[in-house]
Amino acid sequence: MVSAPRDIPRTLQDLPPKWAHCCLHVEHFLAGELEFDLSGKTVVVAFSGGVDSTALLLILHYLAQKNGSRVVAAHLNHQLRDEADADAQWTAVFCEGLGIAYEQRTVPVAELAARGGVGLEQAGRDARYAFFADILAQHDAHCCALGHHLDDLCEDVLMRLARGTAWPGLAGMSGYDRERRIIRPLLLTSKSVLQRFLTDIGVTWREDATNADPAMTRNRVRHSLLPLFLMENPNFPETVARLWKVGRLDRDYWDKQTTSSGPLLPHSLLKTSHKALRLRLYKASLDEMDGGQALADTLFKLDSAWEERRFGAVFQFPGDKRATITRDGVVFSVFSSRH
Repeated sequence: MVSAPRDIPRTLQDLPPKWAHCCLHVEHFLAGELEFDLSGKTVVVAFSGGVDSTALLLILHYLAQKNGSRVVAAHLNHQLRDEADADAQWTAVFCEGLGIAYEQRTVPVAELAARGGVGLEQAGRDARYAFFADILAQHDAHCCALGHHLDDLCEDVLMRLARGTAWPGLAGMSGYDRERRIIRPLLLTSKSVLQRFLTDIGVTWREDATNADPAMTRNRVRHSLLPLFLMENPNFPETVARLWKVGRLDRDYWDKQTTSSGPLLPHSLLKTSHKALRLRLYKASLDEMDGGQALADTLFKLDSAWEERRFGAVFQFPGDKRATITRDGVVFSVFSSRH
């Protein structure tokens, strides 16, 4: 039998000063680092019932009473674990007890993966984002808040390093993705802080056993690779947080330099641009088309061919995209490999 939370603090003022300050710190991070003002906005919170999403939901719930925002909890039952239905019931009762608006959907992710010929992680991600998009529209919400925290950011940076991600993407996931309407308020808050917050105010959370499954890349990084970095540098999370801040500034700067580059980059523009800018102009043109991410190695090869004026040279990128060096400049287009 699941019971609603009873004795936990109901307002920001009811919290111990330490944790009220923690909530205000999250609000400051949103306004300062992410330039996102919560005031008066409706925010959908991805609520699995785990420690990170439970802490996020409560923090935004407490802040909503201060700034006039509104919180909607959204739970997707993936039907992948025996505990999935119990998790869904727990999240529903939790929100009912606190008077938080709640939306739930059940999706057979394993069936979707089999039908679509994709992995469970990809099918689950697609199902979640489709669900969140529907709830955003249904509640006329501004964005969807995800519970990624500093530990997740550390793992993300290591995985990007292993994949060969270039700068500034190497600095980790975005704190505020305006295009996808996703925000990560806890990105510079450690998981241990979130655990202490919930424990101190008497809130339990759900545990997901799949977080220990070594078949998943993120879990191997979490349990095997990250501990080695922490052994060498116990302050590694703080180092990653600083790296993320520098990367965000660089990304903002380059985004402003490369907006609306279009399908044709004329020679006149490329000749007056530093190599660093040319590479980002190529990537910006490719990113304006739907499809996969451009590989840094191919971008370097494209630029070398442009420097040599190898007219007619064609470079293919994920998502059926290609770049052709012409006498007018570099032309970007989408093609079908079936023709």
